[in-house]
Amino acid sequence: MKTLIDRMNGMYEQDYQFRDVYMLSTAAEDEAETPKRAEMGLTGWIECYPKSRLAGTLFCGGVNEAREIVGNSKLQKAFELGEKV
Repeated sequence: MKTLIDRMNGMYEQDYQFRDVYMLSTAAEDEAETPKRAEMGLTGWIECYPKSRLAGTLFCGGVNEAREIVGNSKLQKAFELGEKV
């Protein structure tokens, strides 16, 4: 996420077209505060772009290994969130 934020800062003075920003995240941890930390960082960046807003987030915790997310119900929720975009 830091790379995205750093590279997008050059757009601050541009007539940027992005309005709705979505955050999809995974982590090994499954604590309630885990996605909140990432969301706070992203929200702080979005606030620099008054035309944009955090339109949605989706977090799937407890993902430790490759392909461990396969079959997780959050994948369907991610798909549905993507259909809105």
